[in-house]
Amino acid sequence: MASVEASRSDETRTRLLQAAERILIAQGVHALTVRRVGAVSGLNGTLVTYHFGGIVGLLTELAQRNLAPMVADWAGLPAAGESPDTVLGAWLRPLLRPAAFNPEGRALIVLDEIAAHGSAELRDEVMAAMVATSDAVQRALTPHLPQLDAHTLRARLRFIAGAALGPPPRLPAPGGSLGDLASFDQLLAFARAALGD
Repeated sequence: MASVEASRSDETRTRLLQAAERILIAQGVHALTVRRVGAVSGLNGTLVTYHFGGIVGLLTELAQRNLAPMVADWAGLPAAGESPDTVLGAWLRPLLRPAAFNPEGRALIVLDEIAAHGSAELRDEVMAAMVATSDAVQRALTPHLPQLDAHTLRARLRFIAGAALGPPPRLPAPGGSLGDLASFDQLLAFARAALGD
């Protein structure tokens, strides 16, 4: 009996997380309310408070579920000495990861919304992972790009990350595409051009 209850609880949590992530991707953090999550999930909105303690707890779990796989992928970032394409590939692929509960969206979009409009604590957690990764990418690319000073390289990496995020609205176009830089090959080509002279 306890197993059935645990399974129902997991299913309810998942439905709430799916609904919250869908709202967040489509309309941003400011559209996220207990009532709205309930309506989109088809569940009673008070279950958000029961399962997560409120919207902040829900956002915390969404941040963790979207960030953890990216951080795990970035743990294998190559060090200096690898080819620029190897370094860029190891950095860029996780930026295109699908969202944890809505694969038509991107994890990066969820994290950007949370970092931009969530609590300071969540923003700091997300940004710490992004900055640490950017620093590692910069260290690995520096020997290959002697024509770029550290400030310029950092600015170009931010530009590339912004391209991976894409301009608002960040919803898939009809047919499921997130735009011109949605494929890895397109993003890699863009990154190569952005790092050139």
